[in-house]
Amino acid sequence: MADTTPNEKPDYKSVLASVDKEGRRRWVEARIVWGRWRRWRSALAIPLIAFYCAIPFVMIGGKPAFQLDIATRKFYLAGVVFWPQDLTYFVILALLGIVGTLLTVALLGRVFCGWFCPHNVFLEMVFRPVEHLILGGPGNPGKTPAWRAALMWFVFVLIAGGLANAGTAIFIGADAFHAYVLLDWAAHPYATGFWGILFVCILFNFGWFRDQTCTIVCPYGRFQTAMLDSHTLTVAYDAKRGEPRGHLARADARAASSFELRASSPQATAETGVGVVAGSPPPPAPRPQPQSHGDCIDCGLCVRVCPTAIDIRNGNQLECIHCAACIDACDGIMDKVGKPRGLIRYASEEQLAGRKRQILRPRTILYAVVSVVLVGVLIYRLQGRTDLLIAPLRQTAVPVREADPAGRDCVRAALPLSLVNRSDRDLRVAIHLPDALEARVVMSQEFLTVPAGGRITATPIVFIPRGSFSTRHLDVALEGRDEAGTVLGMAMTAVRAP
Repeated sequence: MADTTPNEKPDYKSVLASVDKEGRRRWVEARIVWGRWRRWRSALAIPLIAFYCAIPFVMIGGKPAFQLDIATRKFYLAGVVFWPQDLTYFVILALLGIVGTLLTVALLGRVFCGWFCPHNVFLEMVFRPVEHLILGGPGNPGKTPAWRAALMWFVFVLIAGGLANAGTAIFIGADAFHAYVLLDWAAHPYATGFWGILFVCILFNFGWFRDQTCTIVCPYGRFQTAMLDSHTLTVAYDAKRGEPRGHLARADARAASSFELRASSPQATAETGVGVVAGSPPPPAPRPQPQSHGDCIDCGLCVRVCPTAIDIRNGNQLECIHCAACIDACDGIMDKVGKPRGLIRYASEEQLAGRKRQILRPRTILYAVVSVVLVGVLIYRLQGRTDLLIAPLRQTAVPVREADPAGRDCVRAALPLSLVNRSDRDLRVAIHLPDALEARVVMSQEFLTVPAGGRITATPIVFIPRGSFSTRHLDVALEGRDEAGTVLGMAMTAVRAP
């Protein structure tokens, strides 16, 4: 695989770096340069990859830690079962995710894209290293042997199969897999079809589509880029220090490299103030670069390591995922030429301009306050979550005016209900209306048995005194009580007077 560098400089403001002027794709073969940020990303990627792959197979209290069971309409999160009627919790979580994203982007930029996104974690920490290990990486001279390419794709197939396993287990559970590894194809034909589709999509994405997922498909990155401001921490190039660019002469580069190696020697002497091998003359200091040039030597390594092929020296761009690969590359070059690190670094526009970055500003305060409020609402709702979920269903019978068994003038209505048991034990439930309403509930049996983790339907007949209706509609609270009279769950419904 050749390390391709475009001969012409594309218009980065209107043309993607991975696309030429004719709209044809430029294949991005990003180099891997190790530095402190790459090490931090690798340390973070290990638990993230383990979480992505293992969480569908983890059980908490005998229940999946994470599973979206579409067949039975259940969602398991941390061993807790949520039902479709629990949609309000997910609405709050969605709002919290949106506001939390706004807060994170306002403070740290696209940290999710470069550090936490599953696409970039697997691409940069799994698939690309495997490709470089087998094929030799970009810049490798000569034609790639066919057996190496075949071996690379074979490894890609194994990895994609494992990821497809984890993705399928999210929907059908770990029990459908033999030893949590091989899907039982005969018992789960539909899941097998889903596995195949997911496998092809994963292999296509990480084997060929790659950077185009970030630059063309994903709307999340574009949304984040639009939310940046001058105080946001981003991967930035210090143009004041780096411009104008100028290539470093070979003699200067050799002198700087020699000076760096000697200065790092453990046999340093105090007389010269630098590391010198005993008995040798002091090393020559690197010749200073002409004052007309900045610190950027225009080596282009920051472009060749970028997974989206942008030139960070053109400023913050839509395709930048803030992965810090260019920081590691530039820091390594600065070390070699004897310049201080930080020509490319995490900084805000205000910091690059010599001004102080403000963390507390109106938008961050607003996002933080809204996030705290949403977290409080979610905690309050979760604490008030009952064992019994009562959900009124659509009323098909028309209410009529009729005397109850005691001879009172009442409105008789049939109220179909869905009863969901969220607990791990069977519940015996009786349906009641508030005592102040003096209504009467008639059912085929006084107590209904709702199995643990199960769902049943019931249609109680209610007699509500006609005098309780001040308008044509009456909102009533349905209560599910156990044999001791404890309220296990409650729901509101409306009864229309005939």
